[in-house]
Amino acid sequence: MEIWKEAGIVPSGKWYIVTKNNMTESLKVANKQKGYFMTENTTWFIGKHNYPSLDLLLSGDTNLLNIYHILLRKYNKTDYNEYAIKFHDFVKSEKGQEIIRNFGKEKYGISFFNDAKKTKSLIE
Repeated sequence: MEIWKEAGIVPSGKWYIVTKNNMTESLKVANKQKGYFMTENTTWFIGKHNYPSLDLLLSGDTNLLNIYHILLRKYNKTDYNEYAIKFHDFVKSEKGQEIIRNFGKEKYGISFFNDAKKTKSLIE
């Protein structure tokens, strides 16, 4: 909704359909209605062959960044779950960042996610 607000548009009326569904189902509605829909790259690139009336209009704008975080829940205000810490450390490691950086490339020709270094450079 922030993007609508920034554009100075209050989405309402017959042209604005609230699907109350997931990305894939909402893309199906947009395809059937010959409308448009905002989704993230992964869902689009995996299923774009299922939406013949839709085309990619915009990608890569920093306003569209979808940043993922790892949150560790504190137990007793001092201890973290050991497996959560191991997962966190792996994701931050070079091997973990390489997996993120290359995820999707082999099958779809593009990476679905930015690693931490690229994401940081995009938001600075």
